[in-house]
Amino acid sequence: MISFTTVNDLSAYIREIKPTKTIGFVPTMGALHQGHISLIKQSKKLCEITICSIFVNPTQFNNPSDLENYPRLLENDMKLLLENGCDVLFHPNVAQIYPDGLLKNEEDYGQVVRVFEGLHRPGHFDGVITVVASLFDIVKPNKSFFGQKDYQQCMVVAELIKRKFPQIELNICPILREESGLALSSRNLRLNETEKISALLIYKALNHIKVNYSPKDLRKLIEEAKQIIATSSLLSIEYLDIVNANNLEPIGNSITKVVALAAVHCGDVRLIDNILLN
Repeated sequence: MISFTTVNDLSAYIREIKPTKTIGFVPTMGALHQGHISLIKQSKKLCEITICSIFVNPTQFNNPSDLENYPRLLENDMKLLLENGCDVLFHPNVAQIYPDGLLKNEEDYGQVVRVFEGLHRPGHFDGVITVVASLFDIVKPNKSFFGQKDYQQCMVVAELIKRKFPQIELNICPILREESGLALSSRNLRLNETEKISALLIYKALNHIKVNYSPKDLRKLIEEAKQIIATSSLLSIEYLDIVNANNLEPIGNSITKVVALAAVHCGDVRLIDNILLN
């Protein structure tokens, strides 16, 4: 595996390989787990060169303590990437990505950035759009790979690609879960054993929605799911809803794809999860 820390060095490498190699790109913030590795493996199946970036992006954190506490485990991450056949690691510092200071996207991306994560984390998606656009410009991939666990983020990236990078193919890969059902997340590292047990209720609630889903009585189903989560005093719900999976709007009469989305605080750790219902 080749490792780069500067845009100039990575760009020189890409100029050399781009004419003859298909590039797959997996952008991450590190603290890698098997969910990330599943993206690496999918990229390796579909592309000749797989590039992974590790960059904890300051502009997508609206809570300074969340940024400060985000796990940084570069040595372990590099070992995982090497073991799983990643070809290139790009791990720049902030100045490499933001040479002109911490600027954010100011373009209006509509409904998809205003609800759920966008509502509860103001400016978050502007930071995501900025950093992903910057990384796409640098890496120039043919295909990009994102995890379904960050469902709304995938939709935001899809809109970014539609507007500015139509040459890049977006691949959304399924959520990986522990045997218990807990969605794999870098934030799980911050949970103690008691909190981990409580966090299982998030998937239990979402699965209850999936098993019992009917568009006729959504409010009742959502309340039942919330009651499941409320059985633990360690959990507090930020949002839990069932919406159109294509645009995150309320469900109409001709919906073909529906998703249940949740954000829940477990102690001091904020966890998100989702499940497609049909």
